[in-house]
Amino acid sequence: MRNNQRRTGAPSQRGRSAPTAPAVTSNLVYQVPTEFVELPSRGIFYPEGHPLRNQETVEIKFMTAKEEDILASTALAKKGLILDRLLENILVLDMEPDSLLLGDRSAIMVATRISSYGKIYETEVTCPSCELKNNLLFDLTKMNIGGRCFDEQFMTDNSIEIDNGLLVVTLPTTELKVGLRLIDGHSEKEAGSITENNQDTAVTTFLSTLVEKVEDTFDRDQIEEFINNMPAKDSKYIRDVYSKLIPNIELKEDFSCSRCFHQKEMEVPLSADFFWPK
Repeated sequence: MRNNQRRTGAPSQRGRSAPTAPAVTSNLVYQVPTEFVELPSRGIFYPEGHPLRNQETVEIKFMTAKEEDILASTALAKKGLILDRLLENILVLDMEPDSLLLGDRSAIMVATRISSYGKIYETEVTCPSCELKNNLLFDLTKMNIGGRCFDEQFMTDNSIEIDNGLLVVTLPTTELKVGLRLIDGHSEKEAGSITENNQDTAVTTFLSTLVEKVEDTFDRDQIEEFINNMPAKDSKYIRDVYSKLIPNIELKEDFSCSRCFHQKEMEVPLSADFFWPK
């Protein structure tokens, strides 16, 4: 190739800085994807005015690096606020995370984990027989939505009905009709705080969290008095039937201990490593 600089007498560029490239303005905008999560409660058990009242799904954002900062925050961990902050960030609707029913919250957490890190969750479980810690894999896509509150036959056989967001059951001893509300984040924390300070009231505190009305009265003083004097058979019935009725997620895997070969169906533990896969 000819040296055109010598031929034309053009000035040499040697020792001179390269011309500055024109500034490029970037309009890069990334829209965080969202997904809709099926609510185990179907929105039926939220009070009037709640954003999820009668909503069968809720829209959430995919988790980003910003949310990973939340999960890694030791300050939030010490205050027990990691889950609250995470939910605040990923919920599209403007709502208090503590107002979520526990089953709905669990469904959101599982959906977030799948979209962020995949469907396989590996964690340690303790053998209930020999207490050896074993690794167990859970396929989160096998999650089912349980709860007998939408089982019409079960509800009819046990004379249970849903009335304005309450589960109305008839107690076996007193034969009174009691309206039970589903536990949300607010009531869970409140009950946990009371029980932590006074273990001697664990049963009555739990019942007080559930019982919203007795017959036609919503008066808290009368309800508390009734709870404190409730026959033990009625108390046990409420606790047993509530655990069967609540809409929640069900995720189990078959477990076999590597040492003692004890076999059992294990529920997925939502432990600290749920959002930090190995």
